[in-house]
Amino acid sequence: MTLWWSAALIAAGATVGVWLAGSALGAWREERAGQVYELTPRYLGAALRAVAAALALACALAGGVFAAGSGGQRTVADSRALSSAEPGSTPGANPGGAAARASSGSGRGSSGSASDRVHAASAPLTAVGTSSGGRLLQGGLPGVPGQVRVWLPAQYAAHAAAPAGAAAAAGAGLQALVVRAPESELSEVWEGLAGAVAGGHANPFIAVAPADPCVLAGDDSALRRAVAAQFHVATRARSWAELGMDAGAACAATAELAHPDTYAGSVALGGTLPHPAAGSVPAGVRLLLAQAHRDLPAQAEANRLRAALTGAPDAGIRLSAVVRDISPDRERFRLVRMAANYLTEEFAAGAHR
Repeated sequence: MTLWWSAALIAAGATVGVWLAGSALGAWREERAGQVYELTPRYLGAALRAVAAALALACALAGGVFAAGSGGQRTVADSRALSSAEPGSTPGANPGGAAARASSGSGRGSSGSASDRVHAASAPLTAVGTSSGGRLLQGGLPGVPGQVRVWLPAQYAAHAAAPAGAAAAAGAGLQALVVRAPESELSEVWEGLAGAVAGGHANPFIAVAPADPCVLAGDDSALRRAVAAQFHVATRARSWAELGMDAGAACAATAELAHPDTYAGSVALGGTLPHPAAGSVPAGVRLLLAQAHRDLPAQAEANRLRAALTGAPDAGIRLSAVVRDISPDRERFRLVRMAANYLTEEFAAGAHR
């Protein structure tokens, strides 16, 4: 057993150490990249990750030393255990019964999932848990097809005491994002939004994510009204923005290209992008097209869209391809942090437009 624990310590320490080292390097690069947007770099997070990586690698080294010293003792212990074991004895619970129970349980979940989804489709918003320090709700909104998820940041609690609509009328409502992203990537979105606030670079946003990323992309006024009726959301049109990722990136960009006067700005992170006809784009488009450093197809899409928007009146198009990390999910987290920083700037500018 000792050797098993040593092996586990070595594997865990090495894995965590390498991951933290890559994360520290990615955080350092991201903070340097933020200087392009005149953001003050904050290297504390990168330094803490580097220290944690060193500790994890030290644990892996200690596990290796301990395993080397205890190998002989394990051999003796194993031989004694074998000699004292009774033939045919199989300690432990009934594995067949456990498998049957697991199969039965999974069958119940499978049979009930369809009816649960049908019921939830018409159910009002209800709390389903927490994510990245914020409260997560799921359900239906009046006039909005399908289900939506609403993520309320930790700072939203300060607005919860006033009646719905009163804080917004007084100018105290939070700014809001329509998040268009696959369900499997929403956790990185919540984490990125919370991380940007924790880093002091972004405002806290209420985030609304339709289950269908492209629902109401042409006109989301019904979605906005339904959200404003239940939450303290700022009432100005430019207190909303769009954030699209991967499969939802084109829909977020389409919304901005169609109605730039109703958003502070929009962000498209990766994915394919729309092909606007020449001369069809109204004035005032604000877009950030950001991709991971290794996402070459998305970078080509961004370059093509920016070229198509050349000459559009009062357009502000930014490109970024500097984000990199050891895994796609960490890159999505960093892209969302960059998006939150950018949208905070555009919200401030939108208040004067």
